[in-house]
Amino acid sequence: MSEAQPFASCTFIINPSRFPEYAKILKRILKRTDVPSVIESTSKEHFVESVRDFCRGDHRHLLVWGGDGTAHDAINTITNETLKDSSLRRRKTVGFLRGGSGNGIQDSYEVPLRIRSQLKAYFESVENEYTIDVDLLETECNGDSSYCQLVGFGFDADLLRDRSGRVHRMGKRKGEIKRGVATYLKSALKTFIRSYAAIQENERSLDLYDGKYAFRGTRVNAEIPFDFFNKRSTAVEIEVGSRPYYGRLFKICPDVVCNDGCLDVYVFNFTSRFLILANALWLWLGRHDRINKKLARGNKAIIERFEVKRVVISSAKPFDYHVDGEVRRTAARRDDSPHQVSIRVLPRQISFLVPPAFYRKFHPFD
Repeated sequence: MSEAQPFASCTFIINPSRFPEYAKILKRILKRTDVPSVIESTSKEHFVESVRDFCRGDHRHLLVWGGDGTAHDAINTITNETLKDSSLRRRKTVGFLRGGSGNGIQDSYEVPLRIRSQLKAYFESVENEYTIDVDLLETECNGDSSYCQLVGFGFDADLLRDRSGRVHRMGKRKGEIKRGVATYLKSALKTFIRSYAAIQENERSLDLYDGKYAFRGTRVNAEIPFDFFNKRSTAVEIEVGSRPYYGRLFKICPDVVCNDGCLDVYVFNFTSRFLILANALWLWLGRHDRINKKLARGNKAIIERFEVKRVVISSAKPFDYHVDGEVRRTAARRDDSPHQVSIRVLPRQISFLVPPAFYRKFHPFD
């Protein structure tokens, strides 16, 4: 890290709210380099405005230190600015360092664990222009649009809703949401015990456009193309993604490709709590092929996967969903029209600065 010339084209934005002690370590390291711009955000509004300033400025690469929520804010700000000026897509890139309790986007793009290893990797990436144009999901609901790489319905949305209600009651952090694995597990257990049946009672309709049913098995693969397909579902979980990981190395969408121009829809058709517990490890590891092999032998509903350009998920009842881990809810309606969320893929919408190991997988002949 003694030669910092490649970082001369970079802006670093640090969100210190989650792990301030590690943010201090990062700032001490960066002080020993010639990085021209290191910004420590003081609020979400300040963070968003700092990203806008980067888009309007001369630096080519933005490196963001934070978790999935911070990454989500950066992606949305850059995308909104790109829609105003399409040339930004060619001139600006963004990369993500690990600064949150949930680092799903960092896991998906193979960002190293240690801070120094992350900086070393991005140093090489900046020096060699290791960038990849990746797909985003445009999510529309209640008249609002947002851009992301993961949208979830059912169990994980209810879990996150419960976790958002677990706040500090005293001290300097009063009113802030409690973080950490323990809080997450408490919410998971409560949702699993109390809300499982209620989730399955809310039937959803999936309108799938321009794609295919894509089964991946241990021995057999099957694909069936279609222009339009409607599926009624009471699945305990539906996940839509263009990146594989969620939270801490939870490979919830294992077959996605970040720039193939499709979004993947996973329908988790577990018919009992027992089946979830029995397959918990394989679920975490993204081994849907192993799970489907066992379920098919027992003549039980399998995990279904679709590769499509667009999906509209609707229900007669209001429902929660999450966008990159941020919980939202369909708005109440005065008429009888269904509550719905529309998701479409935006192919190669944003340029990511990625670690060398990830880049080489997509450029094997360079």
